[in-house]
Amino acid sequence: MEIKSFFEKQRKKNTKLIIDNNLSEYKIWARKHLELHTKISHLADETKCYKYWIEEDKELNKSVLFTKYLDCFSSIIAIGIDRKYDNVEEIPIKPNDYCLSDQFLNLFIDLNDLIISPSEDHYITLIEDFISLGITLGYSEIEISESFLNI
Repeated sequence: MEIKSFFEKQRKKNTKLIIDNNLSEYKIWARKHLELHTKISHLADETKCYKYWIEEDKELNKSVLFTKYLDCFSSIIAIGIDRKYDNVEEIPIKPNDYCLSDQFLNLFIDLNDLIISPSEDHYITLIEDFISLGITLGYSEIEISESFLNI
C-alpha cells in the first residue's frame, strides 16, 4: 500500500496543532505513544473482541469503528513523522489468520518494541500490522487510503 501521501496529509494536519511549549521533547514523545496506546484500546473496545463470555451480540457500528481506525492511523503516521520514518513510501500488505484479539495484542507489542528500541523496521511492522487489522475489520486498501486522505 502506498503511504507517502499519508505523511503529506498528516504534516498538513499537524500544522494546525498547538503544542504546549512547556513540555520537553521527551514528554511530547511519551504522550504521543500513550495517546496511541489509548486509541488502540478504544478501537479494540469498539470491536468487543476481548470478550470471553457469552452474552447477547450487539452489532458493530461500522462507521464509529472506521472513524476510530482512521484516528489511530493518523497517530501512527504522526509518530513516523516525528521519528523521521516518513521516507517510507510503500507498505507490503500481509493478510493473516490471527483473530482480532491477537491482532490487537500484536499491535501493543509492536508499539512497545518501537518505544523500547526505536527503528524504522519496528515502525514498518506497526504499520503492516495496523493495515492488516483494517483488512480483517473489512476495509479495503483503497477504502483506507481514500478515507485517510479525505479527512
